[in-house]
Amino acid sequence: MLFRLLFYVLCMTYTFCVLGDDMNGKIKQILVLQETREGEGRVALTPSTIASLPSHRKYQICVESGAGLKAGFTDSDYINAGAEIFSLSRGIPSNTLILRVKRPTENRKQLENELFQSNTYMIGFLDPLAEGDHIKEWQACGINTFSVDCFKSLSVDDPKNMQAAMSWIAGRLAFQDGIHRYKGNQAKKLTVIGTGPASLSAVLEAKKQGVPSQVFGKQERYRAKFEKAEAVYHVFPEMSNQALFLRPYLKEATIVITAPRTARVRPPLLIDEESLTVLPKGAVVIDLTVNEGASVAKAKSDQVVVSNGVMIVHVSGYPKAEPQAASEAYAKCMVHLLADILSSEGEIQLDHPLLQECWITQNGECNPKIRGEP
Repeated sequence: MLFRLLFYVLCMTYTFCVLGDDMNGKIKQILVLQETREGEGRVALTPSTIASLPSHRKYQICVESGAGLKAGFTDSDYINAGAEIFSLSRGIPSNTLILRVKRPTENRKQLENELFQSNTYMIGFLDPLAEGDHIKEWQACGINTFSVDCFKSLSVDDPKNMQAAMSWIAGRLAFQDGIHRYKGNQAKKLTVIGTGPASLSAVLEAKKQGVPSQVFGKQERYRAKFEKAEAVYHVFPEMSNQALFLRPYLKEATIVITAPRTARVRPPLLIDEESLTVLPKGAVVIDLTVNEGASVAKAKSDQVVVSNGVMIVHVSGYPKAEPQAASEAYAKCMVHLLADILSSEGEIQLDHPLLQECWITQNGECNPKIRGEP
């Protein structure tokens, strides 16, 4: 009897030691994957930020070969920073935390889905509101996914806020793109809808170039910030049809950027088809919300649509035009996030408030709140 008891204890001890990491979410490796969407040159960790990770970490940093090349970082740079160069031909081990900037292309997604193992975690801009089956497929794979565009509690100044960091770059580049595309005869004037970092960045760039701007927001508290940037600020009244309120202000709007954003909520339609007829010929409308549902009629992902002489533009990820600077900004946010959500033993703290905010799939379940449900 005593022998059987000792044998049982030994078996349980062995099981805990061998399977314990699989059972408690302890990470054995962090894997930075290569970005595959068209024109995407960013990378989720840079060599300098790898060196900033906690020195007591219990996990290996792996970087897919070539992942940093478009951002100016070679495999040797990563090796010198202490990372291991990785190839997908080896498969994806269990207990891996995958870091990426954007969700993969369809072909790449199918390849990755076949390689996922138990206790796989993935963090990045995963576009939970975008069309497609990517969320359902990750759910079917049983992997745990977290989308950093779903954070609701982070202030725009929080060092973990990747959305704010990327939006700051996106607003400036969106305005520059609008200026470049505009070929109309009327004087340039910027109209911005939204009050986040992208909006302020666009207004400041317009000010730098001597272009007047007007901004529309839902709250009075943002007035001082935009008026300091010399923009005219308008507050939407509490009415269901915001497009109707906005329409008269579009008659002289030559460059329009729509950037209203509430995490996990589809944006309202702010420029409808009738409003497109009010805009002057040659006007450029840049919709930064298409991946969340679009706030401009006829806007299409990564396309330029011309309607009634108005150019409707969407570019997914303006920051990818500055891959090195954007990668550094994104990676710094990622390092701060990892410091918060990983224990000193390298275990993902799934009950952490931030992960509770941004989880998309977990243990075969899909977060019902990602569609804007209360």
